Amino acid sequence: MKFTNDGQKISFNYQDKIGGCVTYFPIRDDQTLVIEQVFVNPALRGQGMAQQLMIEMLNFAKQQNKKIYPLCPYARAYLKKHLEYQALIENHSEAEVQKEREKSNGSK
Repeated sequence: MKFTNDGQKISFNYQDKIGGCVTYFPIRDDQTLVIEQVFVNPALRGQGMAQQLMIEMLNFAKQQNKKIYPLCPYARAYLKKHLEYQALIENHSEAEVQKEREKSNGSK
């Protein structure tokens, strides 16, 4: 499976449409990547595609020396089960994340 990363989402195609994606945005001067949503096309659910997207996202964060904050419920649940990624997790409250996002959107 080939993933693409456009700086806001990591995705893969399925039958010329988005098969799945994980959307993210940076906070804390680009030191933390917030995982906003993990989506998989309904036709592909139950086949481990969301897990593959998470692995791709986590590898990307590692390569970039970034921390992550799992805002998405799926991402949070995935990370609770996969303790090997705990060193990547940055602890924030959702209010802090929202404030950081508004700040970065206002500066564009």
